[in-house]
Amino acid sequence: MLYLILCFILGFFSSLLLSLSSSLPPTHLCRPEQSSALLQFKSNLSLSISNCSQEVHIFSIHKMDSWDEDTDCCKWEGVMCDNRKGNVIGLDLNCSGISGSLQSNSSLFSLQNLRLLNLAGNCFRNSKIPSEFGKLRSLNYLNLSDTALTGFVPHEISLLDHDFNKLVHNLTKLENIVLDRMSLSLVVPYSFLNLTVSLKHLSLAYWLPGSIGNLKHLKTLNLDSCVFIGSIPSALENLTKITFLDISSNMFQGQIRDVFWNLNDLSFMDFSSNNFSGLFPSLAFNLTSLTFMDFSSNFLQGTLPNNISGLSYLRELHLYVNLLNGRVLGRLFSLPSLKYLNLDFNKLNGPIDTIQEANLVQLVDLSKNEIQGTIPSSFFDLMNLTILDLSSNNLSGNIKSCMLVKLKNLRSHNHSFNNLLSLTRCSNDVNSTLPMIIEFHFSSCNMQCFPSFLNASKSLQVLDLSNNQIHGSITKWEAEGWEGLDTLNLSMNFITTAEQILGKHMFILDLRFNSLQGPLPPPPQALQIPSKIFNLSFLFVLDLSTNKLGRTIPYCFGTFSDQLSAVVLGTLNLNGNQLEGSIPPSLKNYHNLEVFYLGNNNINDTFPYWLGTLPHLQVLVLRSNRFHGEMQNFNGTFSFSSLQMIDLSRNGFTGHIPPELFENLKSMKDILVDKSGPNYMGGNYYQDSVIITMKGLDFKLERILTSFTVIDFSSNHFKGSIAKEVGELNSLIVLNFSHNSLAGNILPSLGKMAALESLDLSSNKLQGRIPM
Repeated sequence: MLYLILCFILGFFSSLLLSLSSSLPPTHLCRPEQSSALLQFKSNLSLSISNCSQEVHIFSIHKMDSWDEDTDCCKWEGVMCDNRKGNVIGLDLNCSGISGSLQSNSSLFSLQNLRLLNLAGNCFRNSKIPSEFGKLRSLNYLNLSDTALTGFVPHEISLLDHDFNKLVHNLTKLENIVLDRMSLSLVVPYSFLNLTVSLKHLSLAYWLPGSIGNLKHLKTLNLDSCVFIGSIPSALENLTKITFLDISSNMFQGQIRDVFWNLNDLSFMDFSSNNFSGLFPSLAFNLTSLTFMDFSSNFLQGTLPNNISGLSYLRELHLYVNLLNGRVLGRLFSLPSLKYLNLDFNKLNGPIDTIQEANLVQLVDLSKNEIQGTIPSSFFDLMNLTILDLSSNNLSGNIKSCMLVKLKNLRSHNHSFNNLLSLTRCSNDVNSTLPMIIEFHFSSCNMQCFPSFLNASKSLQVLDLSNNQIHGSITKWEAEGWEGLDTLNLSMNFITTAEQILGKHMFILDLRFNSLQGPLPPPPQALQIPSKIFNLSFLFVLDLSTNKLGRTIPYCFGTFSDQLSAVVLGTLNLNGNQLEGSIPPSLKNYHNLEVFYLGNNNINDTFPYWLGTLPHLQVLVLRSNRFHGEMQNFNGTFSFSSLQMIDLSRNGFTGHIPPELFENLKSMKDILVDKSGPNYMGGNYYQDSVIITMKGLDFKLERILTSFTVIDFSSNHFKGSIAKEVGELNSLIVLNFSHNSLAGNILPSLGKMAALESLDLSSNKLQGRIPM
């Protein structure tokens, strides 16, 4: 955030210099000695392509490529001149791919008319900051951020202290200093005392001079993303001209001191992402010039102050992830300039006060609190709302649809996880709608019918009505307006039939845990679930698990009339139904299939070895069916190379377990460590779940780690010995061969499987000791 602000300051200052240099007739070319100085400066450096900022991904541009001795240096990229005398007054080499050392004898320091110098985003590795910067007495703007200039020297020498003091002592015209991400750890406490009149904008990182409170004319102070520990400096209260104050993303702790009483010009304050505790500093609400306030991600307690009417300019208020309690003040929604209000992840217990005069707020997030009671009708007078999130509270009562549709600008709505909250229709809402709505979430509440006001919502993309009390059928009329849907979640309801599901670009369709009955229909019959579901070109997740679907899987499943159709199905979950017959071979056309869950049905078939041609198949669950026969036909064509979970338990397979299967399981051989943290199959919104058997007990994994690996062939009729190839599966976590007729010796190599956490070989005819 501040990086962009400082870029704006630089851009404004550069434009000012450029306008000064171009407003006069070009009577003088660049002075020869200054052109030579620039060329000599270039000759001592090298150019490279690199990412020039740690904060924003911007790649370097070689501005020095245009520097040619045969041309006027005032026309070189990054160079600004005073056309009256031909002096170089500005040098902007930000992100220019420069690397090398910056020595005290550099010709750069002969350019004593410089007013602007920006070397940020270049690499002067292993160079100390030269005291010769102090020769540039006309400097108004200096940016040395991200330059790898170092300043750590032993205390016994203290050369840096002397050099840096000398630098700032001479630069009495400096108004803007940016020294972010520099290792200047030994700056003496009074480094900036000579700049107390001139300095207006200061951006530091990793170090904080004790003289900060003496900069009486300072307007901008950025200390974000440093390593500061302890309480905030009391000297901040002396910065009476400050307008921008950012101390976010540090390790400041304890009670926030009262440093606000004299900061009357402060318009931007960010204290977020620290370890502040104690009571919320109510005096911060007395700063009448504030436009932005952020105390989020701390441990602040107490209630919000009642006296907030003076914040007439406040546009953004972010207090999320704290321990605040009490009521939700209606006065917040009357602040005339407020646009964004974030109070989520607190302990606010409500209720929500009545709003006397609705303001123009656009975003309100009160989610993940403990707010009780009903939502006042005045809340729906916030006509400018585009994002509303009241999810995960204890709200109760009925929301009348005719009240909700007053929010004509609403794009994202979330009332989910309020168990006592319902949405009821009004008698006069037949033609009412939310014309701008894109996401509508009303999961885990007490809804009993489909909201009719969504019928004409042509922009609707995400609809989540899961875990409610919706009964009956999805009719053509109910589904009207769903044409643009890409995500539909109606799981955990009491839906019996689906006459119509529109959405040519449907990506996720989740109908699990309902009462869907009848067959999965082939065309052209008009049955409960329309056949067009199976040919939705962009469908990535289809979950029909835990219903009452019967008969066979239609053989049209996976066939496409259009060769250009995008076969993108990644998850197919038909677990827990009453399906019979065999698996249609046309499923092999789903080349992107990652998860195929067909457990707990009545499928009567042999092992579908041809599924091994699917290059991305990671999870194959066929447990608790009537599969039978020997597992054959394993070769290079049917490799299952990406498989991480295979569950064939509780079937009637016979014969030997083919060793070729284990040879092909490449994803179970190498232990992969994901340093980015835990990732789960299915992505962020929909997450695959599965039941596995460990130590004789069934466990449901609500989410499947992408690193989780399972082989479960238990409760079949396999015979013969355990293939030695099993011992090569170094990343296997769960192995279950129990309740078969396996014989021979237990492989010693099983004890060398580094990732193995659960091994069950019980109820077989195996001999020997289980390796430890």
